[in-house]
Amino acid sequence: MSVDPSRDVDAGVPGGRVRRAVRVADAVLAGAVGAALLALTVPLFAGSAPVAQLVSFRAVVGLAALTGAALVLAVPWLRRRALALGLVLLVGGLAQAGVLAARGVPHQPGGSAAGGPLVVLSFNTADVVDAATLARLVETERADVAALPETSRATAERTAALLAADGLPMAVEVAPSAHPWIQGTALLVSTDSSPGTPTMLALPVGGVRVGAAGGVVVAGHTTAPVASGRMAAWRTDTATLADACTDEPGAVVAGDFNATLDHPALRRLGPCVDAAAAVGRASLGTWPANAPTWLSAPIDHVLVDARTWRVASFAVLAPTGGSDHRPVVAHLVRR
Repeated sequence: MSVDPSRDVDAGVPGGRVRRAVRVADAVLAGAVGAALLALTVPLFAGSAPVAQLVSFRAVVGLAALTGAALVLAVPWLRRRALALGLVLLVGGLAQAGVLAARGVPHQPGGSAAGGPLVVLSFNTADVVDAATLARLVETERADVAALPETSRATAERTAALLAADGLPMAVEVAPSAHPWIQGTALLVSTDSSPGTPTMLALPVGGVRVGAAGGVVVAGHTTAPVASGRMAAWRTDTATLADACTDEPGAVVAGDFNATLDHPALRRLGPCVDAAAAVGRASLGTWPANAPTWLSAPIDHVLVDARTWRVASFAVLAPTGGSDHRPVVAHLVRR
């Protein structure tokens, strides 16, 4: 008895139809996955969920895509049935890695400095870091400015008192939070100002302004895009912080943006630059602090008016005091 090779004996249906169905399914799935990875690479729709959340973790997306590609391409029966999907995953994963590599090649910008350095520290303390730890961090980094989201007035004032006792007087301003379960944003600025240090202190909407001359220092903390109902507020908050830099000559804006360079507000900075991007450190993440920097989301930033300031260096520091964010520090020099 002969067997018709065109029939799938196990399935009881023509083998050609099965193969065609598998190829169609592979093509459809590959197309859908390719479209999603393209949206995350460009990125498209980065102001809306779920792209806004996923694009914050490019390394995770890239690692997942490359792992999937390795699995599909290494296992023979998967490779036969899902070759297009495997290739799409491979290309998509490499694209994510390429974006991160382009942002993560350290370099030192040229140019001369007209004044002493301005050291800007930004640290979301999650209201768990005590004043002694904060004071020690400010002293270690020799910070002239400390933007401290999720920090109570009491902690900020105790920190300033400890610094003053060590000969480092700091002015303190605190803006209350719009959410009762989250502490406000504190801003500490050295009162031993060098000619290159801004003398105006500012906090975002709902905060306070002091002074009138020199530059502007802004400390900010945006709404987190953790639910669909908060997306509009998040877009408004991130735009407000970015505009604080673009609208004020000589501005320095620091804090927890809950956004990366892929999100809309940070893609239109005009004369301003992200300090991490300016020196090739923009792929280093800050949240969550218990993840390695290459895997976490770079959502804490220092923005500066590039017409006034040159970024000399930028660093993401070690986890500190139990906060779920890592501190960042930027060294600026006046042009």
